Amino acid sequence: MPSRLLLSAMFVVAVAGIARADTWSSIPGISCDAPGCTMLESNNLLISNPSLCDQPGDHWRLFPQDPNGINLRGWLSGGIVGNVDSPTSRFHGPYRVGDRANEFVLNQLCLVAEKTLPFDGIGIGGRLDYLFGQDHFVAQSTGWELRQDGNSHWNRELYGSATPQLYLSAGNEAIHAQLGHFYAAVDYESLPAPENFFYSKSYSYQFAAPFTFWGARVNWTPLDSLSFQFTLHNGWDGFDRVEDHLGFQARVRYESQDTGIWTAFGITTGDEFNNAAGLLPGNEEQFANRTLYSWQLGFPLGCQTQYVIHHWFGLQQNGAIGGERADWYGVNQYLYYTIDDCWKLGGRFEWFRDEEGTRAGLNRPSNPNKAPLRGSFYSLTLGLNWTPLPNFALRPEFRADIFDGSALPYDDGTSDTQFTIGLDGVVLF
Repeated sequence: MPSRLLLSAMFVVAVAGIARADTWSSIPGISCDAPGCTMLESNNLLISNPSLCDQPGDHWRLFPQDPNGINLRGWLSGGIVGNVDSPTSRFHGPYRVGDRANEFVLNQLCLVAEKTLPFDGIGIGGRLDYLFGQDHFVAQSTGWELRQDGNSHWNRELYGSATPQLYLSAGNEAIHAQLGHFYAAVDYESLPAPENFFYSKSYSYQFAAPFTFWGARVNWTPLDSLSFQFTLHNGWDGFDRVEDHLGFQARVRYESQDTGIWTAFGITTGDEFNNAAGLLPGNEEQFANRTLYSWQLGFPLGCQTQYVIHHWFGLQQNGAIGGERADWYGVNQYLYYTIDDCWKLGGRFEWFRDEEGTRAGLNRPSNPNKAPLRGSFYSLTLGLNWTPLPNFALRPEFRADIFDGSALPYDDGTSDTQFTIGLDGVVLF
């Protein structure tokens, strides 16, 4: 396809521009002589995502912090994404997150109350995340913010509240158990705005994997370079469903302390509702096995540049018409270049394949760009992170989307391409 070749060529040019050699800055996990960038904020030990570039020094906090007590903190994020086509519905095609076109939105106002665990010995802790904004849509749980049938309990369609994390923990930093509600930690990208380089989200984050689990989890870090995670959960984003089925998730992550190379593999499996897209006749609806695996690899290309590749594959038994299996799979590639303590450049290129058209288009009720969207989605995103203050960052970006399939998922069903320009800000407090 000419459009696909054009997008691939754009990515090659972007890679060539980002991955130039230099020696006077650093990236997370790599030791250099000059100061570099650190994670802006990350509380999940299993996430390794070079995030917003940060100046040296402590973040300003609205609330006093007590290392032995319950601490409050949070962040605020919001922005605007301009769509060249100006769709009448004001939706960016089938998007599920950051989906509103040509209007300013409050994405996340998040408040976190947390008591951390000790580094050794045994302690009791916990965490509560409260989120208000448009991103509440993907932080909701069936039987909690949503009714058992998936309808809203109290939230409106565009803005609402959610509690993406609510758990108790026991143990220490090396090994501890969690009971309650927590992030699924399967995808490379994540819900909290400060943990992501780009304002927009990949298709894999929006449609391939679960966002949260309710259940019990064990985190074990036997070495500084090695960590494991095991979870028994009640299904994808489910607290109390029409049918409750036990699911299992596991994840392992390794990072070389000498080279900065890291890799992670995760898998989740269990019985899920096979007709999430509403494409099957009623007599074929059932709970059947859904399995997803995710593999990630990151490594430095010199002192200032880091490359990350993320591959996933998901399947839903009896998920297609006639009892056939539904599959979705693809690859994301990320390239980060640290300019200095305040600037970082990034590129993302994604191929997302929805084989039976059962995943893309699981979005807000009023979004007209629905499943089935059988085919391949390609997207190229180029962005900057600018952090003039330790607790404030701006994230401008340009994004191009192309669909290779039988439908037209953009501009309210009239186009197979989409071009957007976005800008948001993130404030930690």
